[in-house]
Amino acid sequence: MLYLVSDIHGDVMSFRKMLKKISFDPAVDHMIVMGDIFDWNDEGISLLEFMSDYLVDGSMQLIKGNHELFAQMYIEGSMSERQWIIFGGGGTVRAIKRLNVDEQMKLHGYLAHLPHYTEIHSPKYGVCVVTHPGIHCGSYVRNADRTINITESITNAVGRDEYRFLISPDIHNVPFSDKKAFDRYVFCGHVTTNRLNEDHSYNAYVTSYYTDLDCGNGERNRGGKLACYCVDDDSIFYI
Repeated sequence: MLYLVSDIHGDVMSFRKMLKKISFDPAVDHMIVMGDIFDWNDEGISLLEFMSDYLVDGSMQLIKGNHELFAQMYIEGSMSERQWIIFGGGGTVRAIKRLNVDEQMKLHGYLAHLPHYTEIHSPKYGVCVVTHPGIHCGSYVRNADRTINITESITNAVGRDEYRFLISPDIHNVPFSDKKAFDRYVFCGHVTTNRLNEDHSYNAYVTSYYTDLDCGNGERNRGGKLACYCVDDDSIFYI
């Protein structure tokens, strides 16, 4: 089975519970973690360490989110500790400070080379793009038929300004005509779904053009939860 999870935000316990709930078997299953494993909890580095065996054996893949970029920027000195703490990075800052210089540089190199998207095949939606924020409106690349090339648009946005792309909520604000022009279905996270659902629930936000799977695990104290989408049978699990 192929699973998608987004915005775990350092919650090792809930992630472990999710793997148990879906009976995740690294020998036959694959999971794409769609960014933001850090921040808003204190165990982001511990979560990455827990995931490491799965990442090495290929049963899991991590896509870069804005909070991975924040960690990268902090280590390289382009984001201050104060700024990152404002973005929820207090616990991750403390964990990184406990690493030696070599460990910090290794982490920086790993984060710097994370992919910004991957493509999958869904029985329901066909060829899809899995990314963290979705798409940046100012970086569209159009195909010859005027449809919007999602993968090239992401590459263009990252090349222009990686930070701006990874913090962009644009996919939720683009005109309907643009959404209809997407050449791929998109799975994203980044914006908590209670801001998108009419009933303000933390359930997955599903549209005809994209699905948002950030169901608020970083704000469980307000009712958020962790979601896991099974691509093969179009089912969603919550913890």
